[in-house]
Amino acid sequence: MAFDALGNLFEADDGSGNIYKFKPDGSRTTFASGLNGPAIVAFDSAGNLFVSDQFSGSIFKFTPGGTKSTFASGLARPIGLAFDSSGNLFEADRDSGTIFKFTPSGMKTTFATGLSKPIGLAFDSLGNLYEADRDSGTIFKFTGGVKSTFASGLNRPNNLEFSRSLDNCSIFPHAWRC
Repeated sequence: MAFDALGNLFEADDGSGNIYKFKPDGSRTTFASGLNGPAIVAFDSAGNLFVSDQFSGSIFKFTPGGTKSTFASGLARPIGLAFDSSGNLFEADRDSGTIFKFTPSGMKTTFATGLSKPIGLAFDSLGNLYEADRDSGTIFKFTGGVKSTFASGLNRPNNLEFSRSLDNCSIFPHAWRC
């Protein structure tokens, strides 16, 4: 799930293949349909919605107006998505054990390999990337590309999220923007 700047909640519904949009009043509409296993949604700074579609091996991009395009394809099983402060998209490719980095223009590079079913990704306010490594039961932290163990002994960690400091945020109707 992810909120847009207007406070609308977008939810990837794996079972139905839909992306649902919930307005702040709780009313629901179908934003997109016909996807093959939408897993995670994330917004870039321009308000475009990115969806990891795990069974098609693609990442789709939706403009604020709903126009769909393929941002990346040929992935093993894209699951986790997170944007860094420079607008680069990081993708946890579960079945290949890899984290890929995509520039805003779509250029793909390998950020990390040898992971055990990477699932969730999140950046902290200092720009460190955290990864929930499902099968190893570990949360790894990447600082400047260097991997360290942040937490271990977990039972199949999934998604990650950081709370943003309210000192660096401004409030919009029904949503915080940091």
